[in-house]
Amino acid sequence: MPITRELDNLKKLESVGFSHNQAETLADVIEKSHVDSQESLKEFIHNENTKLENKLSKEISSLRVEISKELKDLLIKIFGIIVGTTGVAVTILKLFP
Repeated sequence: MPITRELDNLKKLESVGFSHNQAETLADVIEKSHVDSQESLKEFIHNENTKLENKLSKEISSLRVEISKELKDLLIKIFGIIVGTTGVAVTILKLFP
């Protein structure tokens, strides 16, 4: 918490009847709580980000495997078409010498 905000908090607490020591202690507790909550939030975000990265990595790996299988099937089909077309061409060439 910025020092100006801490001073404002001290003044507010003292204006409603807290002693200087009480106001200082309470402001310190509030500041530490604020810092702790920020650290907890940072840790939570980091953990969630790590989980998401791991999940995406697994999904990408799975998709790569699927794409690889599909490409292999496609190449086999293309090869079959080429072989079939070549067979038809050879047959036609033999029919018309």
